[in-house]
Amino acid sequence: MPDNKAKGELEDFVERMIPDADPVWPRAQQYVDDIPERDRKFKSDKTLKAKLHAWLATRADPRRMGSAIGAGDLNIEAPLAKALADWLRLLFG
Repeated sequence: MPDNKAKGELEDFVERMIPDADPVWPRAQQYVDDIPERDRKFKSDKTLKAKLHAWLATRADPRRMGSAIGAGDLNIEAPLAKALADWLRLLFG
C-alpha cells in the first residue's frame, strides 16, 4: 500500500477512494458476494478486484481505475490519496 505500512494491492488503495456515501458500492459488493463459489471465475484473493470492477461498471462511462479519478468517480481528497500525493510532491518536488 502507498503508506508502506498496510498490506494490499492497488484495489485496496482505490477502494479507500470510493466516496463514503456512494449508494452503489454496497450493491457491487453484495453482487459479487452472492455469486456461488463454484460459479466464480476469479480466485478468492481477487474478490476485491471483482467488486471494484463491478462498481466501476456502473459509472456513467465505465472505465479503468485510473480514468475514474479524472472523471471524479473517486475521492482524491481521501486521507490515503492525499498522503500519497503529498509524498509524491515531496519526492519529485
